[in-house]
Amino acid sequence: MEQTRVLTIVFTDIKGFTERTSHSDREAVSRLLQKHEELLLPLAKNYDGVLVKTIGDAFLLSFASPTNAVLCAIMMQEKLKEFNASVNESEKIEIRIAMNTGEVILRDGDVYGEPVNIAARIESLTDANEIWFSESTYLAMNRQEVPTSLIGEYRLKGIPEAVRVYRVVRDEGSESYAKTVQTQLEKIKGMLSETVLPTAAPRSAKPLYFLGFAILLALAYFIFRESDHAKQLRLAHEAFSAKDYRGTVECLKKAALTQPADKSMTDLLKQAVNSHITQRLTIVEKTAENLAELDQFVKETRAAFSTLDNSLLDCEIELAIAQADLFARQRSRDEADNLLANLAKRSNNRSDVLFAIARFYSNKGYNWTHTMRYMHQAALTDPASFAANPEVLSEFAWFLEKVAPDDGYTEIRDFIGQQCFDHFAEKLTEALYHHGEDFHILRRNARYLLQKRGETIDGTRFYLVDLLTSPGSRNSKEQAETLDYFVKNAENKKVLDEIAEQIASYPPEFKLFESYSYDRGDPETLLVAGPFFAHFKGYLRSRLIVERISQRLNAYNVLVIRNELSENENWLYHAHNLIDFKGMRWSQAYAPALYESVDYLLSKPLPPGWQENADISAIGRKAALAARELTAQIQQAIEKGEENPFTAQGNRNLSDFKKLTDIMTKAFQLN
Repeated sequence: MEQTRVLTIVFTDIKGFTERTSHSDREAVSRLLQKHEELLLPLAKNYDGVLVKTIGDAFLLSFASPTNAVLCAIMMQEKLKEFNASVNESEKIEIRIAMNTGEVILRDGDVYGEPVNIAARIESLTDANEIWFSESTYLAMNRQEVPTSLIGEYRLKGIPEAVRVYRVVRDEGSESYAKTVQTQLEKIKGMLSETVLPTAAPRSAKPLYFLGFAILLALAYFIFRESDHAKQLRLAHEAFSAKDYRGTVECLKKAALTQPADKSMTDLLKQAVNSHITQRLTIVEKTAENLAELDQFVKETRAAFSTLDNSLLDCEIELAIAQADLFARQRSRDEADNLLANLAKRSNNRSDVLFAIARFYSNKGYNWTHTMRYMHQAALTDPASFAANPEVLSEFAWFLEKVAPDDGYTEIRDFIGQQCFDHFAEKLTEALYHHGEDFHILRRNARYLLQKRGETIDGTRFYLVDLLTSPGSRNSKEQAETLDYFVKNAENKKVLDEIAEQIASYPPEFKLFESYSYDRGDPETLLVAGPFFAHFKGYLRSRLIVERISQRLNAYNVLVIRNELSENENWLYHAHNLIDFKGMRWSQAYAPALYESVDYLLSKPLPPGWQENADISAIGRKAALAARELTAQIQQAIEKGEENPFTAQGNRNLSDFKKLTDIMTKAFQLN
């Protein structure tokens, strides 16, 4: 009959056995093996080990309990150490022990499966007098009882993934190891003292005595015999203690056949199922096949026990998160979302489930809206507790820095203000007027939450910081709100005085003019030309001749409104536009400015006093080259009959451009 169980597989073999037998007769070899068995097999039995088979000098053992397997191995090494101290060198026996824990197949008294192969591979690496074991054994055993250390990861033949390997630290000077050995010695003595065989009755006893005794035994058997249900429950508890969780479930299934409505076994069943899935998830690779197998196990267990209610088991949450993780890694995010939404629904929005889902999305980082939604739903179930949870506070801190009030999610923002304000109060107060684009969204959230609590906000100070250090996107509601404040207060003396007083602390650079192009009637242009002009005057002049077209146009428009351009500045600006004619001619935003510059230069090809100005001469040579190239393109377009915007509608003609080119070429000494 074949069955599957989670067992710890142990291999032992004798150091240098092949070499020793090549120099010994058969009788000596037989004595060696007999002594080997006499010393070790009783220990295996004491620790509930099963001898699967003997392979020459090697034992293949199995243990239901990983802890028992490791403790047995320790006592085997200690027993041999004691034995070797009392015999000659030629009689000493030194062994190596290796083990691995996993799900194996039991068939015809033998064990099969990858866990057996891994144990055998580790045994081939193990040194004499050592005890090595895999990570699966390490995770399953009681690590408080055994001093251990990590050896490293090994690529084992025939095993697709690297295996982490540990060893028992057999340090005689270690108090921990000495305590372990002493405890086990006392345990073994206790076991031996209990195995006392009953003595036989005297031969002189009367036959009626034996008959009466037999009747009493029979009555005791029928009265006190263990029912099958009780037996299976006992076996289930024993299997659970040995961390054979699947075996526990199988015993409980048999117990349920006679008493299906017995609720006393429900707690043990839940613990066994949860522990089995958790154990498997730490051992097996989380592939679709393995996760489906574990999911099927849970479903079959549910179907077998009427006492299980519909509430989610912890392992079902673990499994769903593992499956969602697999979907996410496979880019099947919709499937992951649907799976987790169904999990939340099945749990009736249990706080721990919602929190686990929120953590999943937070760790994955691909859907912050789900992170915040589930985190908020979890927090609503127990506001006081979640409001003090470091993970929740960390997510809310991210939210305050990344999600502006205009983006929505008011219910989350209000929860923070109501339940977590004290935690964020200092941060919000500091951010309210803090310079810098990194504080733009946090500043907006700070104003929202502080206003909710009745705090007074300095509007001019707030909007100045927002406009001059972190203006956001051009068409955002936030920028429109900020601009509207200054437009509405354009003639408010109090606000104008506040602007004049506060603006000096800001750098003389207008960030909006760095990134976008504005018309002369736009609010941004009018603000800089109005109450901000004195502060930005030098900045605007420096931008008249930069390479960035939008910056040139913005600066020119403001200086034109203020009538602050000198003739040389005017000429330099238009010359730069001519130099950039290739980039400006195809843009709806820039083309009008280009044509304006062309008309200006056709009427004033040279600035006054240009001979004495080295900067103008350098720009003039570039402008002359651009005029020559533009004239050639216009002539070629006319010859081909192609439409040409520079001479369209008769506003300009080819001769105008030839004249401009001739004047600039001669003036700036081009060949």
